[in-house]
Amino acid sequence: MPPIGANTLIALAGCILFGATSGAVGTFALARRRSLVADVAGHATLLGVCLAFLVGEATGIGGRTPWLLSLGALATALAAALAAPALARLPRLGPDGANAVLLALGFGLGAVLLSLVQSDPSGAQGGLRRLLFGSAAAMTRGDLAMLAALSALALAFVVLLFKELSALAFDEIHARTTGLPVAALDAALLALVVACVVAGMQVAGVVLVVAMLVTPAAAARQGRGPVARLVLRAATIGAASAAAGVVLSHGAALPTGAAMTLVASAIFAGTLAFRRLRHARPRAEHAT
Repeated sequence: MPPIGANTLIALAGCILFGATSGAVGTFALARRRSLVADVAGHATLLGVCLAFLVGEATGIGGRTPWLLSLGALATALAAALAAPALARLPRLGPDGANAVLLALGFGLGAVLLSLVQSDPSGAQGGLRRLLFGSAAAMTRGDLAMLAALSALALAFVVLLFKELSALAFDEIHARTTGLPVAALDAALLALVVACVVAGMQVAGVVLVVAMLVTPAAAARQGRGPVARLVLRAATIGAASAAAGVVLSHGAALPTGAAMTLVASAIFAGTLAFRRLRHARPRAEHAT
């Protein structure tokens, strides 16, 4: 294995932060059935990044300015996430149709703008194509600071709104009967999902970022326990998958985002097999 340098340590820290945050937030998103909305938001970030790059070049700010690219991604991802429930209420469309339309529109426009940006001499070196599948190895200290800020903000909201989000995701009837603002909490959950998506652009890319939101949470749900333990388990699986993905990527020259999602998928397969084995054992003992 090649020696671990400073860039690898930066990538490791960033991926662990993203993995833990996405696992925790993904628990509520999966229970609330907002996984496809996360995919829509993820694909819409490409459009926002390309628009922000063009604005930065036109205004002299600089198209590769990290905060500007993140702001553009945040704007389009949030717009797509908020538009999905509104479109789903249209007759003869439904949630699946709304998500499919928005995903195709956002990613299609983003792909067109990306080709225009890449054809420009300044855009050709912008590195925007790496956002499709992620490039954690290219993370800088500025990227890590941006990721840490978004992750800390998302985790702080999870802690502050833990009881409310738990009621919304796992017992909506109880949430409504107790007078909780369900619509506002839904919007807060979408904002958390968008924050994770934007934070994971550099790490996993717009194509794979939703996998790190859903897979650790799905693996954690194979076990038992209260919601707090479920969220902690998902965050741990997400962080461990991210760390292992960075190590595999560094040692075997694999794409970091793909390595992370493969590790998370392997953990999910292991937890699923363990759950089936655990349920099959009492039935076998009862039969004997």
